[in-house]
Amino acid sequence: MYEAFEQLDGSHPWRAACPDGFVDYRARVRTDGRVVYFNFDLAREMKLVPANHANRVTPELEKTLLDAFSLQIINEYDQAKGEATPEKLIKPGVYMATRYLQAQHKDKRGLHSGDGRAIWIGAVKAGRVTYDVSARGTGATCLSPGAQLAGEPVRTGDNTWGYCCGTADVDEMISTAINSEIFHRNGFPTERTLAVIGFDDGRAIGVRAAPNLLRPAHIFRYLKQGRHAETKAALEYFIKRQVDNGEWSLPAKCSERERYRRALTYIVRSYGRLAAICEEEYIFNWLAWDGDNMLATGAILDYGSIRQFASKHSKYRYDDIDRFSSSLPEQKFWARELVKAFAQTIDFAMTGRKRRLRHFKNDPSLRQFDAWFELEREWRTLWHLGFSPQQIDRLRRRGRGEIADTRRALGFFEDLKIARGMEKLSDGVTHKPVFLIRNLLRELPAYYIDECDSSPDALMDPQRFCQTMAASYASRRDVRLTSSRIAHATNFQKCYHRLIAAAGDYDEVLAGVRERSAVINFEHRITGNAIIEAVEKIVAMKDKLRRGDLQAAMDRFVESQVLLPGQWKPMAEDELREATARSQLLAAMCGALEECKETV
Repeated sequence: MYEAFEQLDGSHPWRAACPDGFVDYRARVRTDGRVVYFNFDLAREMKLVPANHANRVTPELEKTLLDAFSLQIINEYDQAKGEATPEKLIKPGVYMATRYLQAQHKDKRGLHSGDGRAIWIGAVKAGRVTYDVSARGTGATCLSPGAQLAGEPVRTGDNTWGYCCGTADVDEMISTAINSEIFHRNGFPTERTLAVIGFDDGRAIGVRAAPNLLRPAHIFRYLKQGRHAETKAALEYFIKRQVDNGEWSLPAKCSERERYRRALTYIVRSYGRLAAICEEEYIFNWLAWDGDNMLATGAILDYGSIRQFASKHSKYRYDDIDRFSSSLPEQKFWARELVKAFAQTIDFAMTGRKRRLRHFKNDPSLRQFDAWFELEREWRTLWHLGFSPQQIDRLRRRGRGEIADTRRALGFFEDLKIARGMEKLSDGVTHKPVFLIRNLLRELPAYYIDECDSSPDALMDPQRFCQTMAASYASRRDVRLTSSRIAHATNFQKCYHRLIAAAGDYDEVLAGVRERSAVINFEHRITGNAIIEAVEKIVAMKDKLRRGDLQAAMDRFVESQVLLPGQWKPMAEDELREATARSQLLAAMCGALEECKETV
């Protein structure tokens, strides 16, 4: 039944494409592992389990998963110490820790950087699509920043040199599994978690999968080093995978220049979309020049620093000990810089001459990026207001000026910050917003229908307008009315009414907007803090639940956070009141959502 897992033996096409793009490691099976989470939906897509397989980890399936993923590399430290490992526990193949560019490394050229705690398990063919599979927490490689500081082989589990121990905690991997699956089901481009293997010492291995796990940093490493043949080979590998997977459509017969031009257009589109999604959905995703923290396909990667905010925390910065991250609005700038680097890469691949990055400051791809960013942001604005995809298309065909006016009026309130100023958080700093825009978008159509008989001329009083979306932590000074706020509150509502009228029959559209916005702007949605709190509840209770109940609770929590009209399955009260450990866990996780509904 599980023969497809035999493909995951360490072999991978990246080896042939870029022979010096990885470090190989033998690995041994850890015998103390337990399957904590398994993504059955993803496994079915990858054809690793039959389509009719029940959402239950059977003894046979667990044995298969542990044999494939419960691994620890035999690294340079282990080899130097000559520690004996029973031959029956050593896997027959070798696994690669890939090399890529990383800003944390001093040389900034990718000479010794890459996967510090991960190995690529292999690739799986599922119909037309090839999926990459890698595992984090499998041991300390020689490519981590800490390993370079140490200047000698590092023992797995030793964190003396900072980021070098090669391990992962079970709460981090469960958090990644839940968060990434919620993002995926809500339509955000992202990696996904296939499985989490837990150990008695609180450590874990997280298995990630995607149709293409290549990062921009894998390609930019060769660009930075000025290696033409290798840059072209890495770029061609990436393009071929996208075409073979059916993600891109490129003519079979066209010039190299035209092929690369079209490939760059696909890249630009995906990066513009990602930047807009992150900004409009309040998702912090640390984008930077090295292209390390995202997938080359324009998708979210590495949930260690990913956060979704309740509101626009545009001043939030993640504290990475030696440096602070970029902020929410700066993500567009860095996504644009990555597009510029891809334009430089493609030019280098075609000509063999590496021109300076500043030569591409006016490249046509950047104008394309700006256009795609604005299109996605415009779509997201109308979606959050509660319009259906068909209504969004209609509004955009009628003209985009009204949409832009609505966006600016809303943006005025989004950007207002409390008077208290910047404050320190456990993982960084932020300056809290005064208003929670989603609350307004959820309550406004209900007000017009219930209290104004759906009048197209009705206006909510500016005082009530502001109070409806004011955060509970905002002071009286923060929410005081000013002439500017009154004007913007009136202007936004007039723009809102015009959009409703332009989308179709006013009463019918408003009723639909009310229903849809209540789901899209659901009050108890995940935030970064909510995920942390919810996972703490899971870790505290996981040994008290039967395996099937733990899996079911996590799956049900994910399902309740798919905030798409027509697909949303909210948590029912009776689900949370049953006298079972599963019900208690769900109630505790929902409590975390309530407690953290206004946080980062």
